[in-house]
Amino acid sequence: MMRSFLLALVLVLGIFVTSVQANQPGDDLQRALDRLDEGTALFEVHDPQSSMVLDEAAALLRGVIQKYGVHSPGIYHALGNAYILRNDLGRAVLAYRQGEQLDPTDPRLRNSLKHARSLVTVRVEPDTTNQIWSTLLLWRGYIPRTGLWYGFVLLFTLGWFAWSARMLEFGSRRLRTVGTWLIAGSLIPAGMLGTEWAWLEGSTAAVITAPHVIARSGPDDTIYDPVFADGLQPGVEALILETRDGWNRLELADGSQCWVPAASVEKVNR
Repeated sequence: MMRSFLLALVLVLGIFVTSVQANQPGDDLQRALDRLDEGTALFEVHDPQSSMVLDEAAALLRGVIQKYGVHSPGIYHALGNAYILRNDLGRAVLAYRQGEQLDPTDPRLRNSLKHARSLVTVRVEPDTTNQIWSTLLLWRGYIPRTGLWYGFVLLFTLGWFAWSARMLEFGSRRLRTVGTWLIAGSLIPAGMLGTEWAWLEGSTAAVITAPHVIARSGPDDTIYDPVFADGLQPGVEALILETRDGWNRLELADGSQCWVPAASVEKVNR
């Protein structure tokens, strides 16, 4: 009986390991990165074949993300690089933003996103509300989330111990004050993480990826007039407020609203 059980266990473990290995990106990811390196080298010498190779690299990277569910800052950074070398600015901003949400402290993503945003021809300056959010989330580019979690746990635990010791009449009366300050201090990293969660949870952030998108005052291109004199260019960022009949109602960074074809924008959060 025991031997049969062990054989069954080994069989199950073998099947599990095999399935895990089958779901690893492995060769597909390496092939995509090799094509990206090749396309980059061709781009640097102005070889016309670079466009085709970079397109293939981007398609391979997207395939790895979709097929294997790989979501890492590195793969989104590589995808953004492939797009920006192809002058596909909208999808470059999109890829960098997707990677930046995974790790906002990654300097490569932060610098690449900043560079891509600087190339967007139509700049939309943020209004007061967006400026406040940007200020509250300024820490994201410099303090790791794990550091904030550890800080919260450490401060709260020390404060709890200080309070508990005083309640059991160990130590001086100052322990209660020290415990209060430590617990209060733990609310700072907790509040920072909570602010980020509120910002990301259910986020409808999107990026214009189509060229020269005519923004209109309503969801129809025959009835409603254009909102802006110029079309929205790839890389312009917005929030999707509503979807109706193949159209999205957007709120731009300056607080203005408009309708654009749904096919012209892509969501940051999948």
